[in-house]
Amino acid sequence: MEIMESEIPLGYQQANCHNISHYISLLFESKGYSCAKIWAFAPVIYSVSSSKLISFTDKKKLSPNGKIDWGYHVAPILQVKIGNKVRKMVIDPSLFPRGPVRYRTWLGKLKTRKLIYLIMDSDWYLFNSSIIPNSQFQINSDEDLHHLNKPNLKLPESFSNKLITDFFKYEEDCKNNHWVEKGLAINETAIEFYNTEIKPILSLGSQKELINDYKNLVGNVFNFETIFRDEMWNYEMNMEFQNKHQIIIAKYRVIYASNVLKWQESLAKLNK
Repeated sequence: MEIMESEIPLGYQQANCHNISHYISLLFESKGYSCAKIWAFAPVIYSVSSSKLISFTDKKKLSPNGKIDWGYHVAPILQVKIGNKVRKMVIDPSLFPRGPVRYRTWLGKLKTRKLIYLIMDSDWYLFNSSIIPNSQFQINSDEDLHHLNKPNLKLPESFSNKLITDFFKYEEDCKNNHWVEKGLAINETAIEFYNTEIKPILSLGSQKELINDYKNLVGNVFNFETIFRDEMWNYEMNMEFQNKHQIIIAKYRVIYASNVLKWQESLAKLNK
């Protein structure tokens, strides 16, 4: 109930599960509870030879290709005593709005073969990836030790020549640049854009071109972040596109900026 009352923007599934999870973890901590995080990685994240993603149908019909694709997914996880047993229960209101579920139920919902999952402390915020074989991390001398930036997670040797994940905490640059707040603001702004501008015209054949433009803008999180968070352009969100939709873009840049401030205030309260 506390999570739902916090107005976390859960209706935009394209991205920012790591920011939602981190905010929920901080919310628990502010109430005196502790939790961990469960991370599920699709083969595309840990294998250079696979393009397999966590993929499912976009029920809102917002995504340009009709699907939601994730390389990974993360959610808070708690140990809950049920009867005489202690169960690992995942809190993921975007997938299970009715409440916590067992972690295997959560993994099953992702419907992806060969997932790798990790349960880690909640203060690990996100990870970097690199295509570096494990053999490159063998230390041959004390001198090597000074020049080697070792990852804090090394996959088993059976996963050599595949992606190595290196987790980091919410501090320094990411904290100073408000990554959580901006991520939540992106989701909240996208939800408002969808509800106000897209949903009312989805069934109108006469608006097909506008709908496709809006889907490319909002349904692709990289495009949405490029326009509203970064105020930049890319090959899809080029100057022609931005000039064509300059009024609506200006409107939602103001909304996004307001949402960033809102989440900065919210996070500041949790960190007191």
